Amino acid sequence: MDYPMELTGRAGKEAKAGSLGRDGRRYLGGLLGLTAALLGGLGVWLAAQGGDHFSAISRPEDRAWYRNFGGDSVTEIQDQDLFYHHIGRSIDYARQADIIILGSSLVSFAVDQAIMRERLEQRYGLKFYNMAFVGVASGEFVRQIALKHHIRPRLWIVNADDGGGGGNFFHRNLTRAFGADVRPIPSIRLSRFGAAYEVIRRNLRWRFEDATRGWRQALAGPRAAPLPRFDRDDRTGAADMSTFPRFLADGNPTVKMTRDPDCHTTPDVVANARDIVQSLGAPVVLTLVPNFHGCLTQLREIAAAIGVETALPARTDYSSWDGGGHLDGRGAADFTRDLITALERTRAFQELGEHGDRRHP
Repeated sequence: MDYPMELTGRAGKEAKAGSLGRDGRRYLGGLLGLTAALLGGLGVWLAAQGGDHFSAISRPEDRAWYRNFGGDSVTEIQDQDLFYHHIGRSIDYARQADIIILGSSLVSFAVDQAIMRERLEQRYGLKFYNMAFVGVASGEFVRQIALKHHIRPRLWIVNADDGGGGGNFFHRNLTRAFGADVRPIPSIRLSRFGAAYEVIRRNLRWRFEDATRGWRQALAGPRAAPLPRFDRDDRTGAADMSTFPRFLADGNPTVKMTRDPDCHTTPDVVANARDIVQSLGAPVVLTLVPNFHGCLTQLREIAAAIGVETALPARTDYSSWDGGGHLDGRGAADFTRDLITALERTRAFQELGEHGDRRHP
């Protein structure tokens, strides 16, 4: 009777290893195929959502608005990567602008885009763009963006603030601050591929948080996010701050500029201001969103030293949702009207109408 031959020794071990290897390869191949199918399906679904950039969390009624800032436990922001690495459409729209305003979160809260559209675009035919960055006090970051992507409006408006004690627009640092969380701006060290990965990762994280928030709160109880999330419009750069507490409320306190007016600038700040203004390559007008730490003395000294005009509203007592200088909805509307009135008096603005469209190609 013939019996099956059992391989022993090295030959048997190799046969068994080969058999397991074939099974493992089949399993691995199936797993990889399933993963590829799932990722492909996710990619198709994300692409079908439309919006400013791939995976953007957009508003169903207006895809130009994308979620820019949020996080249930760790706060993150998108626009630094989007602008610095030209991801999405924001840079393309900024290049079309006649007037661009620069600054920190003070500007993000203080500019009412609807009034800008009515007073500048409809009346004068001038395209306006808000290129302020929440958490970034220094103008060096936006200067690099303007040079890197050849953004050349006909007029820049600069909020020449010293950052509320946390920095100066005319300093060279490249840090961003969300409350006590201060760190170097990550976009500077990322490649465009790395930045795109981070943008997608944030959107996927936020989508997961949105999808699981209900049962997470049911298990662990409600937990407030570190900071309210907000959206940004790629066409105008406008930020929708209506999610912030008391932004739409009545009866908010007015800004009180309590700093000693004997607050002078320094030669280093003047030198940096001159360099930034020259590198922007178009007329610059300085303004100031009123805040408790603001210093009009510094602004006027800088403007005189570098030879630029100022556009300063006649009042500073605008309503503020936080009482310190981040204006609320009513305060933003009032400030925007007054800013445009002051801007209209400047020679730099008046020359826009005299010279026609002379933006650099």
